[in-house]
Amino acid sequence: MSDEESKVPDELFKDVKFYVVGDIDDKVVQLLKAGKGKEVSYNALATHIIAEDGDNPEVGESREVFDLPVVKPSWVILSVRCGDLLPVTGFSPESGQIFFGVTACLPKLPDDLNALWAYVTFYGGDCQLNLNKNITHLVVKEPKGAKFECALKHPYIKIVTPDWITDSVKGNTRKDEELYHPRLTYIEEEEESDESYDQGSRSDGSTSPRPSRPSSAGSSCADSSDSPRRRPGPKKLSSISAALSRKPGTERMFDDSDDDSPAEKEGRNLNWTQVVAPSAVAATNATRRRGVPAVSKEPVGPSGTGLINPGATVPPVAENTAGGGVTGSEAVPEWSPAARTLRNITNNSDMQQANRPTTAPHISQLFGHEPGQEIPEDGFLLGCVFAIADYPEQMADKQLLATWKRVIQTCGGTVDSSLNSRCTHLLCESQVSSMYVQALREGKRCVTAHWLNTILKKKRMVPPHRTLHLPFAFPPGAKPCSQHIISLTGFVDTDRDDLKLMAYLAGARYTGYLCRSNTVLVCKVLSGLKFEKAKEWKIPCVNAQWLCDILLGNFDALRQIQHSRYSNYNHAEPLVPNQLLVHNLLGAWRTPVKVSAEALASLKLLQKQRVMDSQPPSKKARLEEIQSPNKKLSPESTPHVAFTGFEPIQVQQFIKRVRALGGELSDSDQKTTHLVAGRVTRTVKFLAAMSIVKHIVTPEWLEESCRSQKFVDEQSYILRDAEAEVLFDFSLEESLKRANNTPLFKGKYFYITPGICPSLGTMKAILESAGGKLLPKQPSYRKIMEHKQNKNLPEIILISCENDLHLCRDFFLKNIDVHNAEFILTGVLIQKLDYDSYKFT
Repeated sequence: MSDEESKVPDELFKDVKFYVVGDIDDKVVQLLKAGKGKEVSYNALATHIIAEDGDNPEVGESREVFDLPVVKPSWVILSVRCGDLLPVTGFSPESGQIFFGVTACLPKLPDDLNALWAYVTFYGGDCQLNLNKNITHLVVKEPKGAKFECALKHPYIKIVTPDWITDSVKGNTRKDEELYHPRLTYIEEEEESDESYDQGSRSDGSTSPRPSRPSSAGSSCADSSDSPRRRPGPKKLSSISAALSRKPGTERMFDDSDDDSPAEKEGRNLNWTQVVAPSAVAATNATRRRGVPAVSKEPVGPSGTGLINPGATVPPVAENTAGGGVTGSEAVPEWSPAARTLRNITNNSDMQQANRPTTAPHISQLFGHEPGQEIPEDGFLLGCVFAIADYPEQMADKQLLATWKRVIQTCGGTVDSSLNSRCTHLLCESQVSSMYVQALREGKRCVTAHWLNTILKKKRMVPPHRTLHLPFAFPPGAKPCSQHIISLTGFVDTDRDDLKLMAYLAGARYTGYLCRSNTVLVCKVLSGLKFEKAKEWKIPCVNAQWLCDILLGNFDALRQIQHSRYSNYNHAEPLVPNQLLVHNLLGAWRTPVKVSAEALASLKLLQKQRVMDSQPPSKKARLEEIQSPNKKLSPESTPHVAFTGFEPIQVQQFIKRVRALGGELSDSDQKTTHLVAGRVTRTVKFLAAMSIVKHIVTPEWLEESCRSQKFVDEQSYILRDAEAEVLFDFSLEESLKRANNTPLFKGKYFYITPGICPSLGTMKAILESAGGKLLPKQPSYRKIMEHKQNKNLPEIILISCENDLHLCRDFFLKNIDVHNAEFILTGVLIQKLDYDSYKFT
């Protein structure tokens, strides 16, 4: 036992049941145990929470849910030195304290030194005598001296008098430093500066270096020392680097699940592809991960009028919704080093949104077609001739562009290969291409694929009335909001989806939750739990117009985040474009598109011909007409069948055949014995089935069984997909054999950060089907190392995504591996654990 442990008064901590959050010195735990303190395994059982990191989610849970005192390890050490339990007040690690984040330099204050030191440290700050890069505040009585002159040269150091400390304590709030600058009280005298800035000093006893802080609100540092008095400058907002320069550790998160729309809680279509500029792919791969996601190709519906989904340029960010699963044939994003791709999808939630009324603002007088003309819904793009810019260069799969053209033509429009005099519309993403400049000069209607998607759902050509309907004002791949981590509150349905996409296009990161690292909260109304937390954590709140303006070229909004324009929350349609920014874009819409009588007649004739061509032969024999009797099979021989990758009409026919043969439709992943699929698809059902089913077969197995009036042997109908097996370098047959022998994730625990894509519910279903277990909360470094060193304990694997990397800072600093979602998705598909390929570096 060390000397300090031997000095612990007997039973000093006998009434203390402590729970450790994060990483603390083992010496502190030994002191607690030496004083008869008892360590518990769950925070709800504790009387005291010991933590250094006030931003850890468990700290917030302990305080807010269980109403437990949270203290820093210094409470233990000082209690031992005093021989008695000290009050817990003043030892909180949380950032709500008056001087949280303050490191004060207190030179030449012999009379007040002890009192000021006690004030600052008791209310959450630190003190030292040396002036170095750790310092945030220099406390001096007069505006002179070597340290004062040196601090003037470093804008992030705020210079205050001792009254700033005492008045802050009296008022129980941190006072504005500008009001306490010593030059407001004293006339400065000329003085030689002979002391250099101590950049490398650590004589204050600090154990870990801290990054220099940017200037923040009310900084009192002068640009020069020539003037006898300094006029306080304008207040500034801290940038994101201020949030990221906090002590590394896990973030305290607040997830307002009420923000999620019902559609999001039920699940979402996962056929998405991330847009990555070709020049950025290599850099991203070198620093973060091996590739970017690319979607599987889904067939266009029988109608041939799929929806253009411009939102496919950004992967959906999954909200942290409890237990939300995804059903049907929703595909999980695949990973490949593909370039930018836009995806054509048909989404049930999109179809539901089509019926939602849109109250587009009345902007002077804008027209689609000529008023009074009756344009059929089936040909609502009649008279429209499109040229396309930007998008073709982004598409890795050129077949998708052909699908776009087919959809436009089906709706009566035309697509030309170049911008010419016939064109009425230019489909483009940004305002920086030469085609855009030409189109604007010639009075063409410049719109985005997002606008096209909207009118395909409405089946009516309406003028652009949302910001995303118009091309944004910076080059694709530029990131004006790269320093921001944005969250939303109050928005639902398409508004929420659009804002997510807008944040991505502007280069920001989006999180469905709110934590201290968030730099902006975009609010629909100034209410709700997220809004209250943002106020508490001093995170700026803005309306949606802030993001709209940035996309349309008002980059002053980035530094004018507190402008009154962004504090108006009474907009009926919060995502309308700023008319001053898009006046030139809307000019072409003041002239209606005219359609001749001959064009209308030709359209009706073409539609009639399509109807006739779509009718099936009258006497064509169909498999469904073969009658097969219902059979009763024994439980052990009854197949439990699931389907993935098919149209709903096909699935209904398959179900009839299964039941006619005595089989059952599988009602859970764990019961499935047979999965019917046309190819290898990364859907939830397919990936979950990989770890459970005995057979993955083609639809021909069902057809032959129907002809034979019994379930035939599966061996001749095993699914083989050469393209997918080459792409992922695996054998489906071998993967199934390995899965049937031993579950891939058996004996392994996973922690997955909340912003993961695909959603947390989806990932949970896939990993649990492979024998893994999802941890409900983030494990501490201590817990991870304990499991790593003890081979009898399950391995803990950490999974995250680009948008959540700020939650993993502590893991990176301690060299703990964090993997992206492909560790699970591709791992289950090939039934191998790959610890190297999907690691964030």
